[in-house]
Amino acid sequence: MRLIVCSNSAPRWQDGVGLLPRSPGGLVPLLATLLGEHGGDWVCTMPADGPPGPEPVEVARLPGDVTLHRLRLPPATVEQHYETIGVRLLLWLFHYLLDTARQPDGRLAEAWSAYEAVNRAYADRVAALLTGSAEEFVLVNDHHLFLVPEMLGRRAERRGRVAFFQGLPWCEPDYFGVLPAYIRDRVLTSLLCADVIGFHCTRWARAFLGCCARFLPGCAVDDDGATFDGHRTRVTVAPFPLDVAMVERLRDEPATADWRARLDRDAGGRRLIVRADRIDLWKNLPRGFAAYRSVLEREPGLARDWWFCAVATPPGRPTERTRDLQRECEGLVADLNERFGAPGRPAVSLVYPDLATTRNCVVAALSGADLTLVNPTFDGMNLVAKEALYLGERGRLLLSVNAGAYERLAEHVTPVHPFDVEATASALRDAMTRGTDPAGRAAARRLLRDQDATDWLKRMMGVER
Repeated sequence: MRLIVCSNSAPRWQDGVGLLPRSPGGLVPLLATLLGEHGGDWVCTMPADGPPGPEPVEVARLPGDVTLHRLRLPPATVEQHYETIGVRLLLWLFHYLLDTARQPDGRLAEAWSAYEAVNRAYADRVAALLTGSAEEFVLVNDHHLFLVPEMLGRRAERRGRVAFFQGLPWCEPDYFGVLPAYIRDRVLTSLLCADVIGFHCTRWARAFLGCCARFLPGCAVDDDGATFDGHRTRVTVAPFPLDVAMVERLRDEPATADWRARLDRDAGGRRLIVRADRIDLWKNLPRGFAAYRSVLEREPGLARDWWFCAVATPPGRPTERTRDLQRECEGLVADLNERFGAPGRPAVSLVYPDLATTRNCVVAALSGADLTLVNPTFDGMNLVAKEALYLGERGRLLLSVNAGAYERLAEHVTPVHPFDVEATASALRDAMTRGTDPAGRAAARRLLRDQDATDWLKRMMGVER
């Protein structure tokens, strides 16, 4: 098998050598692992701060028979592709965050043309790499590249298989239908040019198939996939695995020990409630703080015994909405501390780790948690939930029923309904009075160890369900 992967994101690099992220999961680490095992080609977008050069494609040879192809695209095109379509339309759509009284508006045509141009550049590069072998496997990833399957499917030189993985949730047909028809139908028909489409959980897969049934006349949908225009597309559930080896390495690093000591000092002997999130709209931080406020309003004395530590990292591309969200969170934390904190002993802390040791801070916090709250409004999967189950020695995990990870982890977590602040408060208070189940935690760890990159790839190749 020859593996060719496409993703807007890619590892950082320096002097031609890839710098793989120190993360225990997610798209880029998973692709790096697979390419490290199989070799192949990785097509991605050159970041704005990438190395200068006149060539439209920067090619870097990496160890393990891996070639990185970085597409140099016009900055204005990249901006419209990523910001206007990728973030403000598709990212917000799939997380149910569009202001539907105003969005989508009538000014998408120019940005959609840029989106098409970027997808065409990817398809052209992949086509140049194809040899016509039936052993070639093209793996296209995420909403930035929805049109690549269609563009590849029309080329005679493609004999191998094409798979597409959607890392975000997929919204229900009524909400997906807010897209203009020329975007809505194009996305669906393109994806149905792929041989396999993968999602993090059954719920998102069924929502996608529901959209195909609703909006594509003549599309035949069943539990395993869809047939459209004479082509069969299999739909599979393939949640990203947790890289247990990376978790173990991070837990043993000196920087993690430093963070653990710092958090222990800040806790001052109190028990620890932890959350760890990017400051993204769907991570639902304000309702988490509001739920804890409700707990403390009923029992203010709990602030003497508990410390709520919220590890926060900035989004990759902040918008005015995420900046407002950060200010709102900081205001909520300040109010909680004014009402329930004491000098030198805040009731709640927003911890902003430095970039170099962010993962160490998260691992240290989750390792020491007596209780972890993961309450996104909607989330494709949510890696923190898996990290918390693996790392936590004594704490319970409260997990949103709208996180993709909930499907596989349900029997090991306490469910949270993320839009209901009072229900979340009740779940928090109940979990604060109960210990963990050692046998259940051991079973959760076994489940996480049993999932690896090879199994994920097999699912995406249609080898196993």
